[in-house]
Amino acid sequence: MIRRSVFIEGMKLYVKCGVFEEERKLGVQILMDVKVESKEFVDYQELHNLIFTIVNKNQFIYLEELGESLLNKIKGKWHPELVIIRIAKLSMPFQNSFSKAGVEIIWEKDDRT
Repeated sequence: MIRRSVFIEGMKLYVKCGVFEEERKLGVQILMDVKVESKEFVDYQELHNLIFTIVNKNQFIYLEELGESLLNKIKGKWHPELVIIRIAKLSMPFQNSFSKAGVEIIWEKDDRT
C-alpha cells in the first residue's frame, strides 16, 4: 500500500490570535506546518490558499481554535486519512527565553465510524 501526503512547512503568517486584546488587534507572527495524507489529490497551492484565507479572515483567542478551524476545512475538502498541524507563535506578549511556543494537532481517520 502506498501512502501519499502533501505538506507545507515553515509558512510564516500574521494572525489575529491571542489571549490579550492587543494580539487580536495587531496580530502575531506564527510559523505553520501542515501535512495532509489523503487518497484524493491535494494541491498544495489550494492548501496554501485555504490556510491563508482562514488566517486572514478570522480572529482567534487560542492557537488550538485556529488549528481546529483549519482541520475542519481540510476534512471537508479532501476527506483525509491523517492531518498534522503545527502552529508556533514567534512573538510573545511577555519576556521569554525561547524562540517559539505552540501547539500540534494530530487527527487520524477512525475507520470504525
